[in-house]
Amino acid sequence: MSDAKPPAYDAQLAARTAEALALPHLVCRRRACRRKNRCLWCFRSTGERCCMRNLTAEQRRIFDTVYHEANAAWHFLGTDPHWFETLEGPRRAADDLGIAIARTHSHRWRSEKWDAAWRTREKLLAQFDKERTSGKDGLAGGRG
Repeated sequence: MSDAKPPAYDAQLAARTAEALALPHLVCRRRACRRKNRCLWCFRSTGERCCMRNLTAEQRRIFDTVYHEANAAWHFLGTDPHWFETLEGPRRAADDLGIAIARTHSHRWRSEKWDAAWRTREKLLAQFDKERTSGKDGLAGGRG
């Protein structure tokens, strides 16, 4: 057993990530979490959710990946939105999930700038999707 401490988590962001992955319903042993389908318990010293102790190594790796995506979106969407400009593929899906989780955090830094960057990104993605389905972008697979 190693003496290394687990990294500190933002408790609220970790809870929203756990809820997005349905951990309270699937793996949590606390009855209140399962009934409300919400992550209600954490270790105060690290901010780690209690249900995370019940995850396998692969499940924990997935949780950490999604948490880091949400953490990056929470910190950087309002200040550096160009990091979230991917229009398609797995990177877009990861950005979408991270941003959806970060939007639920009650203490976003500079929330007016964050929301403005989020709206701009949504408009850009909607325009891209519209062009993609109409076939105007010149790529195969469009309907036009």
